[in-house]
Amino acid sequence: MSVLPVFFAIWQLLHCRARFSSYTFAMSQTDPNKPEVLSHIIEEVMDDCIRVFVLKGLQACSMEDFYEACGPHRAYVEEHFTTKQDFCAAVLLWWLNSIFAELKSTISLHSNLHSAIEAVLYEFIDICVGHRESKHGDKFCVLDSMALFDEELLAKFAMYYQEGVKHFRLKFMDLKSELKDPDDIEKLLIFYVMILEGLYVLIRRGFSCNMLFEYADMSLHTLEFYEKRPSDKAAD
Repeated sequence: MSVLPVFFAIWQLLHCRARFSSYTFAMSQTDPNKPEVLSHIIEEVMDDCIRVFVLKGLQACSMEDFYEACGPHRAYVEEHFTTKQDFCAAVLLWWLNSIFAELKSTISLHSNLHSAIEAVLYEFIDICVGHRESKHGDKFCVLDSMALFDEELLAKFAMYYQEGVKHFRLKFMDLKSELKDPDDIEKLLIFYVMILEGLYVLIRRGFSCNMLFEYADMSLHTLEFYEKRPSDKAAD
C-alpha cells in the first residue's frame, strides 16, 4: 500500500483552489443542490473536528464530541453527516477534487503526451507545495494517515481516487499513438502515478521546489525512451 492509500494513492492536497460540482459530495450524505455551501462549511469546521479526532481517536471520539467541535455550524453538519467516517470521507473527497480539477484542466490543454505529462507534474508540485504552506496542510496529512487504519475510510478514499484517475487514463489512451509501442501506455500511466505519489512524499518531507522540479524532469527521460523518434514519425 502506498503512503497515500492508493494515491496521491493522490494525488494531500489543500487553502484549496477547488472547483466543486454536485458530484463532489455525492458519495456522502449531503445536499446535492448546495455543494458550494457544504464545501464552505467543511472548510470552516474541519480543523477543529480533525483536532478532536486526533486527541480522542477516531473510534473513541463520540458523535457528541464531533458535533460540538463544529461550533455554530453544528446543526448543518448534523443534518448532513451521521457518522464521523462520512465527514472524513467528504473532506478527503473535497481535497482530492481540489487537486484533480486543476490537473484535469491542465492536461486537457495539451495535445501531445510529453507536454501533457510535463504540465501535470509541474502543476501537481505547485498545488501540493501551496497546500503544504497553507493552514490546512497538516490536517490533510493526518487524514490520509488516519485512512490507513480505518477500513471504511480507506475504501472510500480508494474509490474516489480511482474515479479521479480515469480522466488521465483516457488522455493517455488518446495519445498512445505517440509511442513506439502503443501497448506500453498502461505501464507509463502506472509509472507516472507512482512518480506523483513519490513527489507527494517528498513535498511532505519539505523538499525544495527546485529539487522537486528536477526530479520531475528526470522522470521525463523515461518517457522519451518510449516515444517515437522523428524518424519513426516520418515513417508513419
